[in-house]
Amino acid sequence: MFHAVSQSATECAQQLWRYCHNVALHVWVAPRPPFGYAETNARHIKEKILQKNEMTAFLIRIDKETGKRGAEKDRALDTSCQIEAQRNWSINNLRSDLRSLLEEMGNTVVPAGDSVDEGAQKWMKAAGTAIDEEHYRKVANAKDIDRRTYTARQHQDYLKPEEALECEKFRIQDTYGMSVTPELVEQDDGGRLIKKIVALEAILAAPGEAITDDQGREFVTPPDVVTERDKSERDRLAVCTDWSNHSTSWLMRHRLGLRAVLTDLMDGVEIKGDEPMIEALADFSKRNVPHIKGILNLTIPLEETPVWILSQYLLQLGLSTEFRRPVEDGKRIRYYRLNTDDVVFAKRVLEYRQRQREEKQRRRQEEQDKHAAYAARMQTIYGINALSTPPINEDGSNNRGGMDGQKNPYDSWWQQVKYYAQLVIQRVEYGVESVKEFLKTLTSDERWGVMLEFDEVEPLKFGQLVADAPDWVQWMG
Repeated sequence: MFHAVSQSATECAQQLWRYCHNVALHVWVAPRPPFGYAETNARHIKEKILQKNEMTAFLIRIDKETGKRGAEKDRALDTSCQIEAQRNWSINNLRSDLRSLLEEMGNTVVPAGDSVDEGAQKWMKAAGTAIDEEHYRKVANAKDIDRRTYTARQHQDYLKPEEALECEKFRIQDTYGMSVTPELVEQDDGGRLIKKIVALEAILAAPGEAITDDQGREFVTPPDVVTERDKSERDRLAVCTDWSNHSTSWLMRHRLGLRAVLTDLMDGVEIKGDEPMIEALADFSKRNVPHIKGILNLTIPLEETPVWILSQYLLQLGLSTEFRRPVEDGKRIRYYRLNTDDVVFAKRVLEYRQRQREEKQRRRQEEQDKHAAYAARMQTIYGINALSTPPINEDGSNNRGGMDGQKNPYDSWWQQVKYYAQLVIQRVEYGVESVKEFLKTLTSDERWGVMLEFDEVEPLKFGQLVADAPDWVQWMG
């Protein structure tokens, strides 16, 4: 069975001939590729490779006069693209291409029929539905795990089936903030739904301030929720150069006027499709078809209606429409509105995400207050300044000098000091010299931090140490 996904007719024939016995071979080939037809134009393949920087074993060459991208060995790249185009054509037409290839190789091909078996097709569809429903049920009934277990499993090369189900359940519950049911697992669609809701959250957020360049052009900056996503992705994947660029997607939707349209639709306003705002959105889409395809990965046919074009944008945001047809002046007029269930679910998830951000900000503020209080105590008691987070460089490069790249490196330092303090507390039982020898291995700041933590955790033992070694302050130098 060949499904016309990744193997051409030549590769399929090689697989068939691995069985050397002289027996009849029964071959089934998919009538068309299940995931769409691949590009068969060598020029387009080359343009895509150069645009997305997907070249391997080729050096990039940029024309100094035109700025056009190319390859250092352009002829070799052209040949590679032509081979790829021929291979894609074979995959797109695998049934006929493999049949003709087998005949050329001297085989006698006996067609068993090219028609579609409706009964088998319905049976396969029902089997697929049953398998999906069983998966949804198993995820919903999986054992609950905590975040620490989930995070630890993300770094494992292999997970048992039940562990994968438990991780999937935790991800869904943590993402949507609601109990996991088979219906929610199906609606999540493998994590695709939350990406749509995040895009909806971005376009509904108020845009940032407008900035003007040297030529007098005005640009609207994305909301903080969008810029934070881009910034966190760049911090997390510092080596990568192919980031998602959520700000670009947001800017395209903003220029389409989707925010104004969505604000009305989320409030329950109905549209007919002839409103100036909807028509302006459709006109802008038809004028910028290649840009929308490149940024939002959405194909806009020029002959489609404004309502259909709007529905495609809504599908990317996890929303759908419904309509009613009342009679007005003897004619039926179709009014469109957002699906009520979609709106209720989206609002519930957006409220949960907002609470999560507020809780995260509250914890961050508490940590900052705690560190500020600690620094003040260190200054008051010992007359020294506590470590603080270094200022962020203007050019954005803050990961220098051996730093670990965390947002607040003081957190890891303080956790290490707490660990050292526990070791000191254990060494008190073995005498002052044991404590003194251990403190010699630490830096001056770590010694002060250890003694401060020691005093807070075990004040009685700290008092015993001070009584046995009155000159302990001299060790801190």
